[in-house]
This record gives sequence, structure tokens and C-alpha cells, in this order.
Amino acid sequence: MKITWKDEDTDLVWPLTFEKKVGIFYHQALGWQLHIADLISNGGEEFGSGRKVASVDHSGFAVLQICLSYLETIGKHQGVKRRDGKNFRAGTLEVFPELEKVPASAQEGLLDALYFGARCGLYHNSRTSRGVGLGQPQNGEAIVYDDQTQTLVINPHLLPRALKGHLELHWAKLLDPKNVLPRQHFADWFDESFGH
Repeated sequence: MKITWKDEDTDLVWPLTFEKKVGIFYHQALGWQLHIADLISNGGEEFGSGRKVASVDHSGFAVLQICLSYLETIGKHQGVKRRDGKNFRAGTLEVFPELEKVPASAQEGLLDALYFGARCGLYHNSRTSRGVGLGQPQNGEAIVYDDQTQTLVINPHLLPRALKGHLELHWAKLLDPKNVLPRQHFADWFDESFGH
């Protein structure tokens, strides 16, 4: 059975080392989620085969469906037991630290729109809610929120790449032995989610 895009369960040596746990998470998130979203939205090269893949027209909502769960997962890596909405918000702030500089009311509006309007809208209603849509903001960011009009614009071409960039940093952080607490939180999450 495949456990990542490139690993079989028969390749595992138990108990798993911490580094192997991080590698499994990294290759699952990259190869089965974020790179797939990037391929659908932007085209590119498949992992493993090297085959060139064309982008898929009108795939923006599918890309969001694939990508948004990553934010919640990153929130769960922080070692705090919270309901999923709070994990999603914490993960969003971890992935997009620049949002910490946004005024509190705009930050709350953006997080609400992203969680309720995008994530919950897509997962529960197969569409985003009013005020949340796809587009290509002029500032070149993956997500932009206008507090005045309470609208959230998400760029489905940039979002997978932003998340892939975060995944690379997150992977490096977890592999650094100096990051004791993040490593412990990750190990606890991994063991609880996937068993020992």
C-alpha cells in the first residue's frame, strides 16, 4: 500500500524515526495534495514519471478544496487542542505570518471569510459563500481581503505555490533539533493521527 507518492508501507522500519515521520508528512502533503493542486492550476511536471501536465481550465474551486485543509493541519501541529475552526485560523496565521500585521478587525474579517466563506462553503455547500471568490489580485498575493467591502479574493494559481513554500520551511524547521517544542508537537500529532 502506498503511504506517500513514492513510499510503500513495506518500506517502513518500525518504530519510525522522527525524521521518517516528518518525511512521510512532507511527501504526503507535497505529492498528494499541494503539488497536485499546483499541477491542476498551473500545469507542470508529475512527480515520479516526469510527464508534463497541462493546467485544467476552471479548476479554481477544486484547487481551493485541495489546499484549504493544509491550513487546518498546520494549526494542529502547534500542540494546542482546539476545535477545527481555531486550528484553521492558527494554521492560516502560521502559513501567512504577514497577516499578523493586519489590523485586528481586518484580520478577523479575513479569517472568518477564509474559514466560513471558503473552507466551510466549499466543504459543506460545494461553493464559496457570498463575498468570497477567485481572482488575481493586483498586488500578487495569494489571498487579499477588503475590509471595507468584506470581500475575499483568492488566487488559485498562487495559493498552491504559497503553501508549497510554507511546507518547505515547515519541513526544515521540524528537521532542526533546536526546535524542540515544534518537533514534540508534530510527533504528538503524527502519533495521534497515524498511530505508532
